[in-house]
Amino acid sequence: MSESFTSYTVDNDNRFKNAIKKASELVTDFRIPFGLILRDFYKSQQAIFMLKGPGKYPPFKGPKDPITNLTRYQAAKIKKVGFDYPLLVRTGALAASLLGPNNKGSISKITPLTLSFGSSIKYGIYHQSDEPRKKIPLRKFLFIGPEAPTFATSEQMGRAERWVGYIEDHFIRQFKKGLT
Repeated sequence: MSESFTSYTVDNDNRFKNAIKKASELVTDFRIPFGLILRDFYKSQQAIFMLKGPGKYPPFKGPKDPITNLTRYQAAKIKKVGFDYPLLVRTGALAASLLGPNNKGSISKITPLTLSFGSSIKYGIYHQSDEPRKKIPLRKFLFIGPEAPTFATSEQMGRAERWVGYIEDHFIRQFKKGLT
């Protein structure tokens, strides 16, 4: 007795695979949307360094002096730099590194398929970290994902959605151009 074998292919399945293959061949350079993302990042980042109060950040912690109503950290910051707010600008190095691609400490690199940006200022990682702390207070300064509603200003809210939109728009334009 011989066994029979039947094979099926679905035309839609093949067309979808071919469309994905063609898309990956047609759209190989994302420098335009990456540039838009970087511009949006620097523009929206400015709001964090202009806060005149704590914003959504936790207030300064620790016992307050009954006369000045300042914590020791606050008083020390005022004594050293002359102000307690805006936050994250004691020396200005961290702020500068996150406000422009050519500023000292800025990480900014765009290639056709990658985008890297951030700060090389060493103490920045401590502000960004959720780890327990004794000296440097929690002061996140990079908001892209789910932590944004907790700390971000309105200028940083929706970054991920905007940035995905830049990429999608570019992809669709390039894909349509390649089909004609």
